[in-house]
Amino acid sequence: WVPDLVAKAIPLTEGIDPLSMLTNEGKNAKMMSEGLPADRISIENGSIITNCKRWPLIIDPQLQGIKWLREKEKHRELVVIQLTQNQWLRKMETAIVNGHVVIVENIGEEIDATLDPVLARAVYRKGSSASLYLKFSGEEVQYEPSFFMYLQTKLSNPHYKPEIAAQCTLINFIATESGLEDQLLQKAVNKEQPELEKQKQELVLAFQKFKIDLVELEDQLLERLANAPDDILSDVPLIESLEETKMKATDIAVSVKKNQETEIVINNTRELYRPVAAEGAMLYFLLTTLCAIDHMYRYSLDSFVTFFFASIDRATPAEKQADRVLNLRESLRITVFTWVSRGLFESHKLIFLSQLTFNLMKRGILGEEVRIADTYMQFLLRGPKKTGSPDTDANPIEWLPNAQWYSIQALAVMEEFNKMPQDLKEASSRFREWYNHVTPESEKLPLDWAGLDRTPFLKLLVVRCLRPDRMTSAVSEFIRHVLPNGSMYCDCDSSLNSTQVMDNSYLDSTPTTPLYFILSPGADVVAGLDKLAIKYGFERGVSYHNVSMGQGQDVFAMDRLEVAHRNGHWVILNNIHLMPRWLITLEKKLDEFALEGSHKNFRLFLTSDPSNAIPIGVLNRCIKLTNEPPSGLKANLKRAFVSFPKEYIEEAEGKVKSILFGLCHFHAVMMERKMYGPLGFNMMYPFSLGDLRDSAICLTNYLENSAGGKIPWADLKYIFGEIMYGGHIVNDFDRLLANTYLDFYMRDELLDEMEMFPFVGDEKGPSFMSLAPSSYDKYLEHIETELKSDSPLAFGLHPNAEIDFRTTQSENLFRTLMELQPRDAAAGDAASSPMEIARTALEMIMGRIGEKKFEVDDITRSLEEIGPYQNVFLQECDAINVLLQEISRSLNELQLGFLGELTMSDAMESVQEALFLDRVPKTWEKLAFPSMRALGGWLLNLEQRLTQLDEWTQNPSDIPRVTWLSGMINPQSFLTAIMQVTAQKCQLELDKLVIQTDVIKRKSSEVDAPSRDGAYIHGLFLMGARWDSNNTTVDKSFPKEMFCAMPVVNCKAIQADKLDLKGSYLCPCYKTEFRGPTYVFSAQLKTKSPPARWVLAGVALIMDVPVV
Repeated sequence: WVPDLVAKAIPLTEGIDPLSMLTNEGKNAKMMSEGLPADRISIENGSIITNCKRWPLIIDPQLQGIKWLREKEKHRELVVIQLTQNQWLRKMETAIVNGHVVIVENIGEEIDATLDPVLARAVYRKGSSASLYLKFSGEEVQYEPSFFMYLQTKLSNPHYKPEIAAQCTLINFIATESGLEDQLLQKAVNKEQPELEKQKQELVLAFQKFKIDLVELEDQLLERLANAPDDILSDVPLIESLEETKMKATDIAVSVKKNQETEIVINNTRELYRPVAAEGAMLYFLLTTLCAIDHMYRYSLDSFVTFFFASIDRATPAEKQADRVLNLRESLRITVFTWVSRGLFESHKLIFLSQLTFNLMKRGILGEEVRIADTYMQFLLRGPKKTGSPDTDANPIEWLPNAQWYSIQALAVMEEFNKMPQDLKEASSRFREWYNHVTPESEKLPLDWAGLDRTPFLKLLVVRCLRPDRMTSAVSEFIRHVLPNGSMYCDCDSSLNSTQVMDNSYLDSTPTTPLYFILSPGADVVAGLDKLAIKYGFERGVSYHNVSMGQGQDVFAMDRLEVAHRNGHWVILNNIHLMPRWLITLEKKLDEFALEGSHKNFRLFLTSDPSNAIPIGVLNRCIKLTNEPPSGLKANLKRAFVSFPKEYIEEAEGKVKSILFGLCHFHAVMMERKMYGPLGFNMMYPFSLGDLRDSAICLTNYLENSAGGKIPWADLKYIFGEIMYGGHIVNDFDRLLANTYLDFYMRDELLDEMEMFPFVGDEKGPSFMSLAPSSYDKYLEHIETELKSDSPLAFGLHPNAEIDFRTTQSENLFRTLMELQPRDAAAGDAASSPMEIARTALEMIMGRIGEKKFEVDDITRSLEEIGPYQNVFLQECDAINVLLQEISRSLNELQLGFLGELTMSDAMESVQEALFLDRVPKTWEKLAFPSMRALGGWLLNLEQRLTQLDEWTQNPSDIPRVTWLSGMINPQSFLTAIMQVTAQKCQLELDKLVIQTDVIKRKSSEVDAPSRDGAYIHGLFLMGARWDSNNTTVDKSFPKEMFCAMPVVNCKAIQADKLDLKGSYLCPCYKTEFRGPTYVFSAQLKTKSPPARWVLAGVALIMDVPVV
């Protein structure tokens, strides 16, 4: 606010510092001597706490505030309580009566209502009594005025009720990066050159003492002067005191000057280690952002410091100090990365590594040649924003999808890429060769663009535009190239199995640092821990205790912990997420163990599913490990097969072996197909090895009862598909998919040798045959040697499915990286700040949408007759009006907030955040049509919907010649209207009618009149296959063609019993690629191939797709 006062020419004292009104050098020195960090923010926080009249509520996730408070108040009667512990009410009451100091630590966002009178200071007097009283816990207690209370929370971003904020002084004690840098510098120098740091600390203490002494001398002098007689010269002791003070002040000044000279020499040496401290601070604050991805990713400052010291111990020695500092930085980087990445899920490791690399680049730590402008980084993270117009931006390159052409045009706005669209047109064939390469990110671009290999970040931008599906691989390759020893990060722990990783992490653990396993479906942690216990000589049930948590197990678990803590045993507490409330007790117990000191061999192991209910204090102190089961079809098939004992396989008869092998393959396919997201399944299902084992038991029983007769395939398929696996499945199309797989695998051909990849007969690609009944080892060898590919063909999917999967993976990577960007970081200039980006988006939307509204009442009055179609369009107008009203209201409100005329509320901040991230605000989404588009594409789609309704309102008595079904908020109502019109016209029962679809050969622009027996619709896209207009049938997709625009479809209503599905594929139609809950109806599409082929390929009609 000082620059604001200066800008407005308001007179003020030159060099004014508000902090000087609260504290002085002497007070600061005293606070620092009590352990308060020496950075400016900490000094401000300490000054506010020592001066505030309301109760201080300290936000203190790194526990720096609480450490200082304990030291500051140790000379008074100090009571430390938690609201979760027993007897806290009695301790608080005693403190209130006796005037003690209370620290209420680790509070949540909700504070126990019993404290309300204390927070409100609701004290009163009784009659003429001078004593104060307070109602506490339903009783009247005497209130001693010297009572004082501090509140402390470990939450980093708590939200308290307004009344709490009014009763307390909120103080943010979260460490700043510059403050932490100074602390780490001290630790690094103390570790590397302890004598030097010792001298530094002695100087600091001396300076603090000098400042305190000076303040005391001044205070004493002022006091004597204030009490001096009228004739000051007659007061001999006062004159002597003045002389003594002057001499002491002179001595102190001489000592200070001498120490300052020494300090300069020491600081120059210490500063050599600052790059290590700066990178350490950056790394720590990088870790604090990861909890935005998953609640489980929590790291305390104490844990970080432990690995900071470990990295110094592991760094390679060097003769020159500059080389040693470089080694320290690289050791710190890989040590912290390894520690953290072991506790991240596979899908999040590249996010963390990218964050690390981009931060190092921004700071110039990796060299000026890879430092990049923020505009480039924003383009990479946010993606190309140009959507294009078919009229003005027609794509001139036949082989290049429109989305990629529009992206290149957006890239060409940057000076370095001005010529790329023209070069693409002129050297089309050469670019096409690069575009069609399996790994284009590793190939040189054509023409002069090959030079981008020297500036790899700029090449990333080209890959982002032309081959977004290759971006995860491209980013990995980029990191290998620019990060020193980049392969160590990209391949971190790849040479170790899960037991070895567990062993290495165990060596990093201590009695006060548990190992925490974040579980994944199918992962077996206990088996690995059993092996580790044997290696280190711990006997299960004696010195190694395994406790499965659940109701009633808390007492037993606490008993085992006490025994282990005293005697140096190991304890594993399984599935602690089942008892979230007890974990607060566990956290307190671990704090007690840390204060008491545990046996050096004591170790605690915890396991749980990812859960937001796990206390932050538990997560902070642990070394976290994930143990995801191996991915890939081969790994899943091998894992399924070896889950059966060797003896069981060897003793089984031939047909049991064959069917069991087929069942294992079915299980592996069901497990691995999930990676394709909505294309794989409409929903995610928790299939497990238990389903496989139960199916195998049923298989054995059935075949034993059949006594060598014909195999009851129908019964087996029903049990597997409807009960064992089908018991998990709730979506009809997913159930059909499972049964279609079983129809393919469970047949007589399985008993000999059969192709296990569905419908690959006409493909020149991978193959995997079943094995005739054989031995256990032969089956394993067959899986190892013959199953070579994880191609989508193995699942019956088109190879394009991998492009879709990889594109989604890339978008998730960049969306998450964008979310993790600091909001207050100035992006090179004011126009690129988050607020300015949001403001620009706001003005653009208001300019495009304005105050648009459909006058539904006027339209209704203009209609002579309102039929089913008119009702549908009127409802659409109503729905879109509600949406437009919310858009206008929220944007006008946010604009007032930007102008300072309204206080920014949470809702307004949420809209601002969405505009900055190019997302549709949540309040709009609730009222709008389902969509997976970014905000820019969503607005374009909204405008197109408004255009369709505008055109209808010109002549509302008729329906459009061809209705853009995808442009309706409720497309089902339009299909129902078709059936209603037919039911009225033909006197039929509505509930006995269904929609029949006929795909005609015309485009919407070629249709000159409405359908006579239904309604023409357009705007549907086929995914997973293409529509062959010449033969009017479903056919295989062309390579890299993700969506095929359908011609006009004639929808008409017929009686359900007259619907002929012969030679047709009943194709589900969804509003978005998300599928699942966006289902609309099923269309009949003619096919020459078996419909089962398209079921396994996940073929569906999608209404709203990206630019194609």
